Amino acid sequence: MSTSCRFVLSLLAALLASACSSDSGANKPEYKKNPDPKQRREISVVLDNAPGAFAVVDATMQFDIINMDCLPPAEPSSGVQTTPTSTFLPIVLIKASDGSYKGEVALDGLLDGDYFGQGVCKFKPVVATTIFKATGADGETRFIASLSAEEIRESKSKKIYYWRGGYPKEAKLPNYPDYGYGDPMEFKEGLRDDLFSIRMAPEVAPP
Repeated sequence: MSTSCRFVLSLLAALLASACSSDSGANKPEYKKNPDPKQRREISVVLDNAPGAFAVVDATMQFDIINMDCLPPAEPSSGVQTTPTSTFLPIVLIKASDGSYKGEVALDGLLDGDYFGQGVCKFKPVVATTIFKATGADGETRFIASLSAEEIRESKSKKIYYWRGGYPKEAKLPNYPDYGYGDPMEFKEGLRDDLFSIRMAPEVAPP
C-alpha cells in the first residue's frame, strides 16, 4: 500500500473515532437518510486465525458531498470552508458465529437535498470501514479493513492480513491503526507464519 493511501486511511480512522458522536462543524445539518434505498448490499466480515477475542467491532459507511457549490459561503475572514463534506452512517454488524459478522449498507443511504439554501447537495458513497479492538481500552491496536464503494457495487471481496503480535496492542505504538496487507508476502519473512486475516465480502441484499 502506498504512503499516500496509508495517510488517507489514517485520516479516515481519525475521523471515524469522532464522526458518529461529534458534529464539530457549526454548519452541519441533520442529513436525511433514504427511507427506501435501492442499492442495498449485505456485507459479511470473517476473521480467520484471530489472535484473541474482539469485544469492540465498529463499522461505518462514508458519504461525501461532491458539489461544493451547495455549501454555505466560506468563512469571510479566513476563506476556509468549515462545513464538513463527509458524513458517516453506522453499519450494524451482527455476530453470526465465532469470527463471523454480517451487516447491511445502502450505497444510496443518504438523500440529496438543499440542506443549506444554496442548491441541492449530492452525496457519493466512498468506503465501508470496519475497526476491531480487543477490549476498547486506551492504547489498543485498531485493526482496520475497508471496501470501497466500487468494490461493494461490483461485489468484490477483499482479504487483509495482519500480524498477530500487534494484539491487543503494540508495546511502542499505542493506539496503532493497523491496515494490514493484501498479500502475506509483504510481511517480513519471520512474521509470515504468525498472521491472521479479515475478509470482507459484499453481495446484493435479499429483498
